[in-house]
Amino acid sequence: MVKDTTYYDILEVQVTATEVELKKAYRKQAIKCHPDKNGNDPAAAAKFQELGEAYGILLNKELRALYDEVGIEGLKNDKLAEQADIDPAEFFKMIFGGDSFEDWIGELSMMTEISETAEILGEEDETSELNSKVTDLTVTEGTTSSTVASETPYTDMSTEVSKKKKNKMSREQQEKLRQHMEESKLKKEKRIEDLTTKLTAKVKQYQDCAGNKEALERFTNNLHTEFEDLKVESFGIQLLHLIGKAYNEHAHATIAASKTFGVSKIFTSVKSKSSRVKGGFLILKTAMDAQVAAQEMMHEQVQLEQLGAELTEEQKYRQMEAERVITGKLLAAAWATTKFEVNGILSKVSRKVLNDKSLSKKERVSRAEALVFIAKMMLSTQRSPEEDEEARIFEEMMAEASAKKSKSSKNNLSEQDYEAMFGKEEQEKEQN
Repeated sequence: MVKDTTYYDILEVQVTATEVELKKAYRKQAIKCHPDKNGNDPAAAAKFQELGEAYGILLNKELRALYDEVGIEGLKNDKLAEQADIDPAEFFKMIFGGDSFEDWIGELSMMTEISETAEILGEEDETSELNSKVTDLTVTEGTTSSTVASETPYTDMSTEVSKKKKNKMSREQQEKLRQHMEESKLKKEKRIEDLTTKLTAKVKQYQDCAGNKEALERFTNNLHTEFEDLKVESFGIQLLHLIGKAYNEHAHATIAASKTFGVSKIFTSVKSKSSRVKGGFLILKTAMDAQVAAQEMMHEQVQLEQLGAELTEEQKYRQMEAERVITGKLLAAAWATTKFEVNGILSKVSRKVLNDKSLSKKERVSRAEALVFIAKMMLSTQRSPEEDEEARIFEEMMAEASAKKSKSSKNNLSEQDYEAMFGKEEQEKEQN
């Protein structure tokens, strides 16, 4: 018996809602009641915060059980309730398709892995020290630091990172890191195997019905229905097109290789490596952009606090706008990370499905043709104007923020700089 249904009512779910249902409900409500979509409602920010609180409580099994027993008032006196904050990595996973895309890309893990690795390697003050050194190379703060930002080569940034990496870790840290890396590797291998099995099943479905008009129509309709559901998820259309593009390219490469005795695979491999380097560059660039924007806002807040005066309506508006821009830039960094991760996973899945050496060349080409059919259906999926309006809140924030340049600095890191620093490492990863 649930004592208080308030949190369930906020999410518009039954008291028996599963974890998956909670995630879907939160994503739906977050899009609907986000403050940026309800600018005329002065209570929008409070409602959005209340939504996050409800979701954080219900997603935690211990807190949910406690809430069901004692209700909101009872939770206020319990210290465990303070742990209800939503994990940022979990939040971004929900924004980028959530569980809906799991059959196609698996569970997004890169941001979680980065967060867990950082936690093992050091406390916040260690991270802050490194961040400040990176910032000195990229962010201008008046005349002095402007000179540093424009004159210091990015090899210095790499050196600072290398120095930090070389700092001796404790044995406990080393063991934790080793275990974490091993667990991540096993999870990734399982994810690739699971996705390979699911994609192979889809490919075989197409092959089985390709010669039967009615069966092919049923297969096509089922895929169409699935893609219509996926496209209205947050970033759903972008993910569909990302997956479709990746599979289309790998499938066409397999078909071309069968006609050129494998020579075309060399060009495909070079293109893949180049795309991976560009993806890595985009992650670094968007992350730096978000950091610069955050520091600019903090700098302005400190100045306002020093004045001691009450904020004017114009200053309040500027503060809200700055927060919106920072959120958008963080989304851009998270989206760059998501694309990088998804492309890497799908590349490995494609190779397993299309390059199975136990199959004849004819069968491999047949699989590639089936994958082209599926990929083209993904790429042809589009949103209606109404659907686009409903699902674009986070996408618009990212696009607007990405278009805004930071006031106090120019991002001096070029794609060529990144490739010189990390290109060789990315190529080695691609080969492994």
